[in-house]
Amino acid sequence: MKKFMKWMPISMMILGSMFMFAACSDDNEPTTPEEPGTETPGAKVSIQLGYESIEVEAAGGSAEVTYTLKNAGTNPKISGTSDQDWITDIQAADGKVTMSVAANTETADRTAKVTLTYSDDEKNAASAELTVTQGAKAEEKFTITIPGECGSTWIPFEIQPKDQSAQYFLNIRPAEEMEGFVSDEALFNSDMSTYQQLADQYGMSLNDVLVATGALVSGPMEDYLFTKLSPSTEYCIYCYGVENGKLVAPVSKVNAATTAAAPVDNQITIDVTNKIASSVAFTVKVTTFDAYALAIFDGSASDAEIESALMGEDVSIYAGNQQLSLNTALEVGKEYAIAAIGRAGNTATTKLVVTRFTAEEGQVVENLTLDMTALAFDGDELAAHLGVDDLKGRPILFNNIETNGTYTLTYPVTVEELADLRKQVEEQNPGEEITDETLYAVILNAFAAYSSPDRQSLWLASEGSWMVLSMTIDEAMQNYKVGAAAIEVNESTYSPVEEIDKYLGTNASKVLVKKAGNLDVKKTVAMMKKYMDSKSTYSFKTSIKDMSKIRSMKE
Repeated sequence: MKKFMKWMPISMMILGSMFMFAACSDDNEPTTPEEPGTETPGAKVSIQLGYESIEVEAAGGSAEVTYTLKNAGTNPKISGTSDQDWITDIQAADGKVTMSVAANTETADRTAKVTLTYSDDEKNAASAELTVTQGAKAEEKFTITIPGECGSTWIPFEIQPKDQSAQYFLNIRPAEEMEGFVSDEALFNSDMSTYQQLADQYGMSLNDVLVATGALVSGPMEDYLFTKLSPSTEYCIYCYGVENGKLVAPVSKVNAATTAAAPVDNQITIDVTNKIASSVAFTVKVTTFDAYALAIFDGSASDAEIESALMGEDVSIYAGNQQLSLNTALEVGKEYAIAAIGRAGNTATTKLVVTRFTAEEGQVVENLTLDMTALAFDGDELAAHLGVDDLKGRPILFNNIETNGTYTLTYPVTVEELADLRKQVEEQNPGEEITDETLYAVILNAFAAYSSPDRQSLWLASEGSWMVLSMTIDEAMQNYKVGAAAIEVNESTYSPVEEIDKYLGTNASKVLVKKAGNLDVKKTVAMMKKYMDSKSTYSFKTSIKDMSKIRSMKE
């Protein structure tokens, strides 16, 4: 036996391992190779595969199967071929056969034969066959079509879901970027990463965030466009079903390319609708959906300087009609210019459009008034009364504000959150007086994006003790007034649902529904410390009138 083992090829000591392709089926039947040491010197060379057949998923990818050689000669070599072009790059070395399997885009299974051929210096020959069966592509739940010609910065599309009630996520990426995703799950995880971060940050489920941000759609989409794209670029438009934050339908996709940059007949007009320095607002009207660069400049800038800046880096790109307001206050009595120019990549596609104006002083209100009403309701009863199903399942807070100010902000917090915040602020600012007015103002500004700018709002709450914080600001944004209303939320304090009719009338559908509480205490404390260190009058840097509204759903 020792003499026999001395000349036995080392490769025979390596037994076949399990097929390592991630999608292998339990139906793959392994062969049973002979035990090492049973060969006869001078016997015929043979290739023994770990499996005679394998199954792979429709998505394709890299497949792998093991092999052993019997009675191999000197300098053995194995080459591989397939009778189907969807299997390529067949390599055999060190007891392992690997191959690349293309994705199956058909709705039927398909089969290929992979033939392995052996050769060596003694001119021995042997072969073995492997059957590869690839599953069919799952039936697509959505049909995406490109109904017409594309522009240099836009692509038209339409979507027809088989289930009209199904919710789905829609997106567009450069086709080259899509090649980096090896599976539908990988694409889904990439798309959801930002939404999951928001969910983790604010203690919400992924599905709640998707609904709150309007990321999911349902029903057919006709005559839609993806805009603000790069010229001469191939894109992939895709969508997939999502249910309870999970991928429930395969990705449907279609590719389309934008055209080269060229002049377009897009008539751009800019109209300044509010010249108040603290809250400048303007509209942009266009005649096509071609992209354009837009910015505001000092009035002393020449048209040539403005055009150069709009065609440079770090400018905002828009498409379609816009109603915009500035998020910073301008200087009263100073001239400014709002300008736009059609742009596709680094190519100007229209002439420059410039509208110049002088910023005016807003109305200053020295004696601001703030009268706030806070009510608690049973969510189920209020949902039935208003016909708003989103209110079901939990208590609802309602606030109404009466003020002679122009802008308002409201945000409810629990008494416990407020006490915890005050404690930490006082610890970080020893010796400083933290008044209620200061504390409330900083909280409202810190959470302006999640506060309500409306004078009536409904809040998804929970039972307990609450403080509804509110602020009003004059048109000039020079003076503000803060206030708070304490309210207990439980069954014994619920108001009759008819009480809300005094405030809403027939405008219930316009009332903003938001999620109350969940203060990020550390963030707010840090902002408070920054405020205390500055020792200056608190100023607002955001345009409260144009605050974005994030509609949060119940947990």
